[in-house]
Amino acid sequence: MTLTKTISLLALTFSLVLVLATGVPANSAPVGKAEMINGAHWTKWPLDAKLVYIRGLTNWADFIVEAQSQRGNTGEYCMSKVLVDALRNKTLGDIVGEVDAYYQKNPEKLGNSVIEAILRGATNICEPPAKEMKK
Repeated sequence: MTLTKTISLLALTFSLVLVLATGVPANSAPVGKAEMINGAHWTKWPLDAKLVYIRGLTNWADFIVEAQSQRGNTGEYCMSKVLVDALRNKTLGDIVGEVDAYYQKNPEKLGNSVIEAILRGATNICEPPAKEMKK
């Protein structure tokens, strides 16, 4: 290696160290445990956050379905496929509206996950729980 290449490599390495040392802030806040997003979170979010969340869930489900079909496992049961099929003709706004309506009609279920609200409120995949019979 020539002297010019060595100096260039050292300069590049030094620059990279400087960028990493000064350009990436340290995360001083403790990282909390991941938690399932539920109605208590959902009802506080603005519309754009809800749309992004639903977009992420539907993209994930589409990815899983596509990966499964590429492996030739299209006959296997997959919750993602059921979800994609159930939501196929709905817009993101439709799904957000149905989740909002689910939590408005069921305020006692704000502790339940948004995924459950989608399954029970925006699809007919999961039947609503049976009501208790009066004695």
